[in-house]
Amino acid sequence: MTVLVKNIKEAISFAGFVVIGLNFLITGMLINFFQLLLWVGLKPMSSTLYHKINYYLTYAVWGQMEFLAEWWSSSTCIVYTDDKTWAKMGSEHAILLLNHSYEVDWLFSWFLCEHVKMLGSAKAFVKKSFKKVPIIGWTALFSESAFLERSWEKDKSILENQITNMSKCPDPVMLHVFAEGTRYTPEKHAASVEFAQKSGFPPLKHLLVPRTKGFVLSVEKLRGKFPAIYCATMVFDTKEGAAPVFKSLVLGRPIAAEILVERIPLEDIPEDSDKISNWLHENYQHKDKMIDIFKTEGKFPTSLPGHHFEGPIRSHYRPRRLWTLLTIVITSFLTLPTVCCAFYSLFCSGIVNVVIGVVLLGLVVVALLKLMDLSSASKGSEYGHSPRAKAD
Repeated sequence: MTVLVKNIKEAISFAGFVVIGLNFLITGMLINFFQLLLWVGLKPMSSTLYHKINYYLTYAVWGQMEFLAEWWSSSTCIVYTDDKTWAKMGSEHAILLLNHSYEVDWLFSWFLCEHVKMLGSAKAFVKKSFKKVPIIGWTALFSESAFLERSWEKDKSILENQITNMSKCPDPVMLHVFAEGTRYTPEKHAASVEFAQKSGFPPLKHLLVPRTKGFVLSVEKLRGKFPAIYCATMVFDTKEGAAPVFKSLVLGRPIAAEILVERIPLEDIPEDSDKISNWLHENYQHKDKMIDIFKTEGKFPTSLPGHHFEGPIRSHYRPRRLWTLLTIVITSFLTLPTVCCAFYSLFCSGIVNVVIGVVLLGLVVVALLKLMDLSSASKGSEYGHSPRAKAD
């Protein structure tokens, strides 16, 4: 009986997700169209005004996805850092240096941005093929994330241009950098260990050896423009929460994320490119150690002497803001009544129209499942099999 009740609840959750997803598809395409008009008509005349308006348009898209984590599944994201760092977050341009270990870690990095009121200005380095993905990829394009081809000869100029543009944004920017370049899988980890052994680096237990060139260029170009790097180590407590996969969010299962954040002034990072590269490797060795401690002890350390924490490391959590909920309510109010009336008319006007309605709903489900599939770890790029990986 308990299993039956659980299955019914999850079926209802999935049906609700389809409704929310239909709203996301409609409003996302409309927002992307408006962003295109602004990109062509406004941005050449006033970059500042474009960024101001696009901040809210981007938030309207990302906020609907963040709704799944915050409200639909009631997931949590607890940040462990010192009080001074917590107070600074959201008030300055910063690089967010993350591990890429889980299917939904990118979404929970947005959770962190929403905590500190930077969701609309979150940007990232992502692979070029992502640009072709409707709504999600197009929103990232209009928000001026950097799309990389994994060929350093091509990526260098792309990074230089995009980093320069980011530094000119009027609102604080949180630049997400997943230096591993791809998401963790056992197969990729085996390739990473082999690469580390051949290159003389200590093999990492929980992470992949980071790729350094993009990070080195970012530090060189943003020095003096971005005050800090937030070194973030993300883990998920699967004893307290559901598995960190997109399916959990869709079915309303709460996920429990915990992030250790250390603020490091960019001026404290070495200036020599080789030393920056070594610093990044040492940082990921530290991340690996922190993950190992969490998996062993069930928590992060409360102090880390010799690091940049100004005081004890404490848990910080802000209550859910209403904005992601309001985004869903407002956009649904604008789209769903018309859509529901259209489907009602189809289902009440003959067998042919009923078939058409069923096919349309099926296409909506397929489109949503396809977007979910983009989060699958197996769909990520290979580790160590690209010109860029070899160059690093």
